Parts: sequence; C-alpha cells; structure tokens
Amino acid sequence: MLREMTNVIKTLEGEARAYYAGPINHSSDDFVKILLIDSCFIIELFYSNANGEGKLENDPIFGMPSMLEVLDHDLILLENQVPWVILERLFTISIGLVCQKTLVELAIEFFRNVYPFTISYQPEDIKHIPDLFKKLLVSSMGVDKFEKKMPYRWEPVPSATRLQEAGIKFRKSKSANMFDIKFRNGVLEIPQIRIHEITETFIKNLISYEQCYPSSDDTITSYAILLDNLIDTTKDVEILRERNILSICMNSEDAVQFFNKLYHTTCVNNFKYVALCKDLNAHCQKRWPRWRAVLVRRYFNTPWAGLSTVAAVTLLILSFLQTFFSIKK
Repeated sequence: MLREMTNVIKTLEGEARAYYAGPINHSSDDFVKILLIDSCFIIELFYSNANGEGKLENDPIFGMPSMLEVLDHDLILLENQVPWVILERLFTISIGLVCQKTLVELAIEFFRNVYPFTISYQPEDIKHIPDLFKKLLVSSMGVDKFEKKMPYRWEPVPSATRLQEAGIKFRKSKSANMFDIKFRNGVLEIPQIRIHEITETFIKNLISYEQCYPSSDDTITSYAILLDNLIDTTKDVEILRERNILSICMNSEDAVQFFNKLYHTTCVNNFKYVALCKDLNAHCQKRWPRWRAVLVRRYFNTPWAGLSTVAAVTLLILSFLQTFFSIKK
C-alpha cells in the first residue's frame, strides 16, 4: 500500500505544486515524501479521533490536551496546508476502504470544538482545510442569502450601546449559522458567538484566504467588519454577554481588543451586510424608538422604579383633575 500511495502522489505532483504561491525548493522525491508523511498523519489523526482508537491514557496526542490545541491551530494555518486532492486520494485507497464516513465528515468531527459545522451538502472542488470550512459555513447559510451582489458603498452601524440607546433590542438567534444576522421589528438577532483559544486564528486565516484567492467572496471579512462595528467598548461586550449572544472566557477588555483587531482595515469589495446596516441606521434616525428607550431605561428599568413612575403620573393626573374641577366650580 505504501508504494501505491507514493505512486498516487507522484501522479499528482504537478497539480500539488501548483497549489502553492511560490516555487517548492525540494526535489521530486523529497516533495513526494513530505506530502506522504503529512497526509498520512492528518488522515490517521482524523480517523483515530472519530473512532476513539487513539484516545488511550498514554497516547502522545489524544492524551495531551495541549497537543490537540496545537494541532487545531497548525492545521488551520494557510501556510501549513496539504492539497485536499492528495488527502482524498490517499484516504480512498487506505482508511476509506474500511471507514463508513467520508474524509469531510472526519475532518468536521475533529474540528467540532472550533466550530459546530453541519453538513448540508458534500462540498466539491475542495482545495484545502480552510477552503472546506469556508464552503461549509457559507453553504449552511442558504444559497439565496448572499446571492445578489450588493453595492460597495455602505455606512458603518453604531455600536451595541448606541443601538440599544436608539431602542433596538438584542436577541440570540436560534440559527446555527454564524452569518445569519437579522434585524426585524426593532430586534437585532445574532447567532451565538463563541470565542475560544484558536477562534482568532480560525477567522483570520479564513479572511486571509478570502483576500488572496481571486474567486473567493467576502463573507468572513464582512462578518468580522460588522462585529467590529458592534463591539467598541466593554459596555458593548456586556450587552451581548447578558443576552447570551457572546460566549467568551476572557475579560471584557480583552474581548474588545479581540474584535477590534480581527481584520485590520482589510479591503472588502462586496460587503454582505449592506441591507442590514441600512435598516439599522434608518431605525436609529427615528425619534420615537430612541425616546421610548430613554423612558424605559430611566423610569422603568426595575419593577419598583416602574411602580414609582406610574404612581407619580397617577398622582399628577389626579392633582390636575382636582384643580380643573375646582376652577370649574
């Protein structure tokens, strides 16, 4: 089997070299050897994770949580990618003969702690692991969500604090897709944002991939820009935390820094949330929602405050009626 796998890589060597931006300064034999070793490691890692075969007490990988975190991080980096065509072909002639799951399913199961992917279809023409993630994320949104090319010009939205002051409410969306952010009837629905150790690496590498690959779109970049708009201060973080939209294990100050440096003013040619931003900004221009929000925040923020306000208004009305009837007599 080793010879068969080596021959497969040799037949795909030219295609594999074309995946990399610059020339590969390795001989044919060395390049094939590198791809063989790296591919076999990744395939065995995914398979062992799914079947529990490597999760023994003294296992050098699964027995060390820190090692798994390092692998999660390194396998997402763009500079560490093995062409998916190599992984798929080697999987087919090896573990694929006895495994009931596809390589895509094994990869998703391994990275489930990074993002809870769901398979709505089997993606085609996968280039590498980050490309697989992007295809899964965008496809699970629905084919018609971002199919219309929106105009480039768009206006940033106010922060979560400013939106709340304008009368907008925040609610955790039931959608499992991170991009499915909706605004309707004065409520901004946002799927839960889970931040852990390698989230920054995950998102930044997908943004880099969008920026470097010609036919890619700007979905991830648009998402990062929108979050940067919404989260500007620690108060913004707390607002989203209180509504269970933001799930993080860091303090509010670090969370602000995290969101503010996600994309570093990266260019975007097709911002995906133009309509959403337009609706939010239009709502903020209305006076009544803003006045109502101020009234609720100042006079009805607690049950006792609400009762006191109602009592005061009632007393004022009774005093006015008493004065009115006294004058009328």
